[in-house]
Amino acid sequence: MWEHDLQINFRKRGSIPVASLFRESVFAELGLKIIAGFQGIRREVLTADVNRPGLALTGYLEYFANDRIQVLGNTEIHYLERLSPSEIENRLQYMFSFEIPAFLLSRSLVPPQIFLDICNRHGVPVLQSNLTTDQVISKVILFLAEKFAPETTIHGTVVDCYGIGVVIVGESGIGKSETALELVERGHRLVVDDVVRLRKGIEDVVIAESDPQLEHYMHIRGIGVVDVLSVYGAGRIRRRKQVGLIIELVEKMEDYHIIIDIWPEKEILNVKVPYLKVPVGPGRNLAVIVEAAALKCRMRELGIDIDQKFSERSKHATTYYQNL
Repeated sequence: MWEHDLQINFRKRGSIPVASLFRESVFAELGLKIIAGFQGIRREVLTADVNRPGLALTGYLEYFANDRIQVLGNTEIHYLERLSPSEIENRLQYMFSFEIPAFLLSRSLVPPQIFLDICNRHGVPVLQSNLTTDQVISKVILFLAEKFAPETTIHGTVVDCYGIGVVIVGESGIGKSETALELVERGHRLVVDDVVRLRKGIEDVVIAESDPQLEHYMHIRGIGVVDVLSVYGAGRIRRRKQVGLIIELVEKMEDYHIIIDIWPEKEILNVKVPYLKVPVGPGRNLAVIVEAAALKCRMRELGIDIDQKFSERSKHATTYYQNL
């Protein structure tokens, strides 16, 4: 079952090499350059937090957060400019007794040459951005938080249906991809088919993403691979989507509930997501059922509970006929 796979594949990224930062679009936004320590580009970033090493530069290292990217702004650079070359060398020698991933300078600031020389000698990358210190810190933290977020993979299909990210799961061959293909035909957007990467977002949400090697491709039994981008156009695909609903397709279902008083939930990456079981069978249009479930979920987000309204009307109707 897909729950078993989810538990086995659960993982959290342990580190990110500094070199990978230059392959990410968010760092292109920073106008990122490397001005020293080129040989240390494979150093590992171990946490999503950043640090401003003002105290460390004064020589106080008792609580030095060395495993973080060290952000230098106007305050730190102006302080360094007041020190003699020998003082800078002594302070950095103490700091480099710890493993430091990289320095990141904001506002295109340039530190004293001795600083760059020592970083070159120790192989500590010095990166430079043209943005303000606050902008650099916020963008870096958001990016690293995403990269270090817990993630997992499951076998299923994800479709953006009426703005709701619907994850369709079930046993192999039950019709997940075929249902998703019909939803695409009806105007909705495919996120990913077959191998679904799920990542925990910053605000306790689950994000579904496509693998760059498999995006916009679907495998349909009997006809093989379908390229949704080529056949239906760019408007029918997207690369990621927040998960709002899980639908499990099942062959048999003993308990049918006309009214769902409390929607069931599944926990993925410690986040609870609305979950429904939908039986398959002759004459059942699964695409239409998924659309209805997505709309129902959408209305719940807007504060409109259809089941509660129907329950109240049923009670009023029962009371009315009993009093006749």
